[in-house]
Amino acid sequence: MEIRILGPVDIWRDGRSTPIVGLKQRTLLAVMVLHANRVVSHDRLLTALWGAKVPATGRRLLHNHLWSLRRLLTEGDAVESTPTGYLLRLRPGASDLDVFVTETARARSALSEGDTAQASERFRTALSLWRGPALGGTHPELQATEGVALEELRLAALIGRIEADLALGRQPELIGELRLLVGEHPLNEELRGQLMRALHRAGRTAEALEEFRAGRRHFRDELGLDPGEELTRVHQMILSGEAAETGKSGENAPGIAIAAPVPAAPGSPVPRQLPADVTRFTGRVEKLRQLDMLLSEEDTATVVISAIAGTAGVGKTALATHWGHRVAARFPDGQLYVNLHGYSRGRATTGAQALDRLLRGLGVVDDEIPHDIDERAGLYRSLLAHRRMLIVLDNAATPEQVRPLLPGSSPSRVVITSRDALRGLSVTHDVRGIVLDVLPADEATALLNKLLGRDGTDDETDPVPELARLCGYLPLALRLAAAQLAGEPTSRIGDFTAKLRQENRLTVLELREDPGTGVRSALELSYRSLPEPARRTLRLLSVHPGPDIDLQAVAALTAMSAEDASAAVDTLLNAHLLQKDGAGRLSMHDLVRVYAGERNEADDSAADRDGALTRMLDWYQYAVLKAMEHLSSDDSASMTITPVDDGIPDLPGVDEAMAWLERERHVLIAVIVHAAERDRHIHAWQTAALLSWFFYAKNHFDDLFMTGEVGLSSARRIGHRHGEAEILSDLGYAKMFTGRYAEHLSHQQQALDIWRAVKDRKGEAKGLRHVSYALQLAGRPIEAIEVGERCLALSRELGDRTGEFTALDNLAISYHVAGRYEEALEALSKCHGYWREQGREYDEAYCLIQMGAVHTKLGDLTTALDCFEKALPLGRSQGNLRIEVDVFNGIAVVLRHRGSHAEALDHHEKALTFARTLRSRPLEGELLSSLGETCLASGDSRAALEHYQEAAVYADEADDAYQRGFAYAGLGNALHALGRTDDAEKHWRTAFDILSPMDLPEAEVIAERMRTAGLI
Repeated sequence: MEIRILGPVDIWRDGRSTPIVGLKQRTLLAVMVLHANRVVSHDRLLTALWGAKVPATGRRLLHNHLWSLRRLLTEGDAVESTPTGYLLRLRPGASDLDVFVTETARARSALSEGDTAQASERFRTALSLWRGPALGGTHPELQATEGVALEELRLAALIGRIEADLALGRQPELIGELRLLVGEHPLNEELRGQLMRALHRAGRTAEALEEFRAGRRHFRDELGLDPGEELTRVHQMILSGEAAETGKSGENAPGIAIAAPVPAAPGSPVPRQLPADVTRFTGRVEKLRQLDMLLSEEDTATVVISAIAGTAGVGKTALATHWGHRVAARFPDGQLYVNLHGYSRGRATTGAQALDRLLRGLGVVDDEIPHDIDERAGLYRSLLAHRRMLIVLDNAATPEQVRPLLPGSSPSRVVITSRDALRGLSVTHDVRGIVLDVLPADEATALLNKLLGRDGTDDETDPVPELARLCGYLPLALRLAAAQLAGEPTSRIGDFTAKLRQENRLTVLELREDPGTGVRSALELSYRSLPEPARRTLRLLSVHPGPDIDLQAVAALTAMSAEDASAAVDTLLNAHLLQKDGAGRLSMHDLVRVYAGERNEADDSAADRDGALTRMLDWYQYAVLKAMEHLSSDDSASMTITPVDDGIPDLPGVDEAMAWLERERHVLIAVIVHAAERDRHIHAWQTAALLSWFFYAKNHFDDLFMTGEVGLSSARRIGHRHGEAEILSDLGYAKMFTGRYAEHLSHQQQALDIWRAVKDRKGEAKGLRHVSYALQLAGRPIEAIEVGERCLALSRELGDRTGEFTALDNLAISYHVAGRYEEALEALSKCHGYWREQGREYDEAYCLIQMGAVHTKLGDLTTALDCFEKALPLGRSQGNLRIEVDVFNGIAVVLRHRGSHAEALDHHEKALTFARTLRSRPLEGELLSSLGETCLASGDSRAALEHYQEAAVYADEADDAYQRGFAYAGLGNALHALGRTDDAEKHWRTAFDILSPMDLPEAEVIAERMRTAGLI
């Protein structure tokens, strides 16, 4: 199947055209293809269909059109919903636009390599896809905007084909075509220049010159301007008798013909992520020329920037950033930037984390970013396949860190900065090494003069050249020295230089002997100029492990008042020893951090360092505790947390708490790791345990797994069995949500064994509850009930009222699954009263959801709907999307039973939209089974079959026997409705074999269906 939009919009299937009926259907399909594999917002789609007059029922009508579009495509997962819009997933080559872009990119690559015959053929292949004006049969507004952009792409390809044909000597046959094209596009200088060159090469030089004069008159009459530089150059070459070749002069190196950029596809987001250009950048002319050479090649090229000596502070990032800004126009699809922190304090950015950031930069929303690193890398390569982007991977440590981040076949360019040469990368990729040394003497002197605001002089008494020499010509050292001297008179610079000489800094600053000492000496001068409060702040900031820090944390770390901490920070900012971003967060350059750590070791006592570390860990842990009080009802009875009196963030409610935790997330992860590395294992496991619910609720499972493993290791290191059990249980739930049910059960059983071993009966009750739930998910409901009843009995014996109702709530779910609806409802009614009395809104919401589900099974649809509607605001007050998912799905089931299928489908769509935000495939599979049942009830058996098939895949992935049984039962029902009785029987028997051993009522329902169908 191929979707075609380069002409009348249609679908080409099995060698014939399938027309799209209806203006809106054609417009909708065209917009989705234009933005294939990217989310298109609801508003964008509504505007495309109705313009400024969107009807009140627009959302529902849009949903109906998309539903029809799904069936038209015959691929149920081709169109997906997200919280902000819809996404059309297309494989490479599934649309004529994708084939066109691919072929033109390959044509340009062939042209740049001198293979003009192949280039001409590929351009012709691409242009043959056009069957008339693009987007035929869609809304005129769409044709006037996106259609015009597509026409620009066609014209660019046509110009490329003509360029290749000119190189092949086909000018006689091109002249007539070019005259027509110039008549159609009289202001297009590229076409007019090609016509002039074709005439000149054909021996018709006078006509070529006349064509220039005609063009000049037209430009002056229409625009009041003269022809541009390129057309004028062609004219001058013809006058001088030269061959009038293409290739612009200017910044690019002589002899390098830089290939034309690939036009960006219509509607593409254009990220501009490069950091700000370096102020007063100086020198590096030869290195910039080497980087410019990348632009003359169409094959994938990766640059590694490293230094022979003085790697840190030699200006790798400055060079990459400056060059990126300098050639930004050559990358019409934008630039991506990620700091890999390969040589930063703490853990380097992992491949998964880097891909997450890169995919976000490419416009991929949260719910579309896969969990698996290989899937992330595949999506990343796919999105870059036809884009010409600059990707800067800054501060890489190893080839392994970089490899997942490199595009596959793509016109994009990658620049990597690293202290290492990354020679291993050249074994697997085409790497062009650029070794970056310290600056030449004249460039270092020029940079210092710029930084000091001086014009420079040839006077032999000028101290700047000597100062540059004493700084080892290292850019970071030069900038740090200038920070101390900016605005000072020449005599002060002379004094500064003399001081360096007198203190025997020559050897220290000579980086050829010892790369690190030059930076250390420059930092020492900055450090000595600081007042003691700022010095102490700088030293203690080296204790902080995170990528950045806020002022409140600085005050806690240094035991200073907020006012004193602010004053010290301002001093460090003015000395350029700290940087502050737009959000007010503070950070240090890697080398400044290293130096601060050395000063901390030299100037502060072990007690000072230990005190700072304790204050920092106590502050973050207590701040997390106060934030989590708004979010989770779990207690911290087994923890020993030191209260902090002052400086804790003001977090009055759930929104503020969530925002603070999200803002500090990467810092908190670093704090947990750092605590473990410094043998502060109590802080490590407790902070990890406190944060687990936040990571779980916000779907940060990578972070939960990492901090959980660190916390678990710390708890085990110090023999804290309670902590070990707590974190094992937390990790179990993370594994559950990602579909690893067997591991979930194993973790909960291990936690239970620990509670029993330490004779903690309250912990044992908690462990029994978790094991019961895990057994239920593992498809063992009878065992789940047995364990749950033991948990309930133990909680009552202990007099633990909250534990008792938590156990009863959990047990009610197992009763429900087992078909014991009256017992489930009785238990849930008791729990609901208790949760409401205690003000535990999260537990009350879930209790109402379960009550709604049981009432639905009992046929009391009015009460069921009331329960779901009461649960919804409770879930929203908690900011918990999972509650909203379950509510919308529950309402959909009620509406299905009432026969309101259209409304039910709307609610299913809402539930799936939120579920995909959570990125839980097991949950999505459960919802798809429910959606399949609604489609079957509405008579759409084919759609039901597709949903059940997808649900079965998800259940198989998670090894979820319960949901697998339901999915296979649904497949049997859908196949039977489609008249495929033999296939239906096979799936029914599979479902019966899965559900019957569980002693579930659904097994008997399946048996009855087979009897009715005459199969047993």
